[in-house]
Amino acid sequence: MSLAAPRVVAAVSDDLQPRIRALLPGCVLRFVQTGSELVRALDEARCAMMIVEVHFNGSSAVAALRFVLAREETFPVVCVRDVPRDRRGDTVLGALRSALRGTVTRDFIDLAEHPDDETGNARVRAMLMGLLSQQAAQEELSVL
Repeated sequence: MSLAAPRVVAAVSDDLQPRIRALLPGCVLRFVQTGSELVRALDEARCAMMIVEVHFNGSSAVAALRFVLAREETFPVVCVRDVPRDRRGDTVLGALRSALRGTVTRDFIDLAEHPDDETGNARVRAMLMGLLSQQAAQEELSVL
C-alpha cells in the first residue's frame, strides 16, 4: 500500500477552495482555474481524484470532463455544486449529467445539501475518502 498522500486536482472557484481543503486534510491539493491549468496539472503527476465544480470557469465543466474522458483516465471524478438549486444551475446540471453518461465520473455531490459545518462536512468527507480508498484498492490490484 502506498504511503504517499493522495493527489487531488480541484477545478473549483476561489470561494470553494477553503471548504475543499477542510474536506480533504492530508491530501495534496492542486487547484486550477482554467482548462489549460487542468491539462498541465494532469500532465504533471498521477492524480488520485479530480473534483470539478458545476460552474467551473464559466460552466466549462463539461469540456473539462470530456478532456478527462478522452485521455481515458481511471481516477474518480466528482462533480460538486455549491449553490442552492436554481433554474440556471439545474440547466448546467442537466447538461453535465447528459455529457457524463458512460464517463469516468463516479459521483455528484450537491454541497448545497450539506451545510458547511462539522456534521455536513463529515458526511461529504466520508464520501470523498470512500472514493479515494476505492481508488487506492484498485491501483493496488492493478499492480499485482
